[in-house]
Amino acid sequence: MSVTLGLLGLFSVVDADVLGAATLATLGLVAMQSSHNRSQVSTLAAVASELVAETRQRLLDRPSADLLLSVAAPGTDLGVAHATDIRIVGVTLGRTLRSNALVLQRRIEQGALVRIALVEPHSDAVQEAARRAGIPHAPQIFQHRLQPTIDLLRHLAGQCGHTGRVEVRLLGFVPAFGLFLVDPDEPHGQMQVDLYSHRLAGIEPTLTLRADRDPQSFRHFEQEFERIWSAGRSLHDLGEHVRQGCTDTH
Repeated sequence: MSVTLGLLGLFSVVDADVLGAATLATLGLVAMQSSHNRSQVSTLAAVASELVAETRQRLLDRPSADLLLSVAAPGTDLGVAHATDIRIVGVTLGRTLRSNALVLQRRIEQGALVRIALVEPHSDAVQEAARRAGIPHAPQIFQHRLQPTIDLLRHLAGQCGHTGRVEVRLLGFVPAFGLFLVDPDEPHGQMQVDLYSHRLAGIEPTLTLRADRDPQSFRHFEQEFERIWSAGRSLHDLGEHVRQGCTDTH
C-alpha cells in the first residue's frame, strides 16, 4: 500500500490532502497490526510459561517410587485365571508355584502354554542363592527346596491331558530378578517383577507392569525373560524324566 501511495503522489493523481490522509490511515493500520502481533506474542509467552510451570509441578508431584512397589504374593491380580501364555522365572519358586498350582493346572487343561525357569539343583547357582540368603555354608537347603518344586512341575505336566503344555528350563545362575508374566503379547498383558537384593534382609519389593500402561519397561522385561530362557537347560538335557506329551523338554 505504501508503494501505491508513493506512485499516486509522484504522478499527482491525488492532491496532497488526500495523500496525507491516506498515509496517516496506512500508518494507523501498521501500528494496529504491530500492536496486535505484540499482543499475540505476549499471550503465547504467557501460555508457554504456564505449561513450563505445570510440567515442573507435575514432575515434583509425581508418585513416589515407593507407591509403585508392593509386597504382593506372586501372581496376585495378574489375571492368571484366564491366561493362555504364562511365563515364570525365579530361584526355587516354591511359594510361587504352591500358591498358583490349582489355577495353573486349570489353565494347562484349557490349553495354556506355561514356561517356567528356575535354578538347577546341582549347579553353582545353589551356592550363590545360599550366600544371598545369608546361609553360605548351607547350599543343601536350596537343593532340598528345589526338589519339591520340580516334583510339582512333573505333577502339573502329567495333568495337562488337553492342548496345554508345560516347558521347564533349569538355570546355572541366580537370575537378577523374578518374573511372573501373563499374556505378555496381548494389550492386556501384565507382569510382576520381584526385585532381588544382594543379600536378603527382609521382604523384597515387587513391581507390577502393564503392557498398555508401561510399554517400554514391559517389553524390556519380556525380552529379559527370553534371554534367561535361552540360557537355561531343559530337563531332558539333565537326565530328568517327565511324562512325554505334556511337558516340552527341549
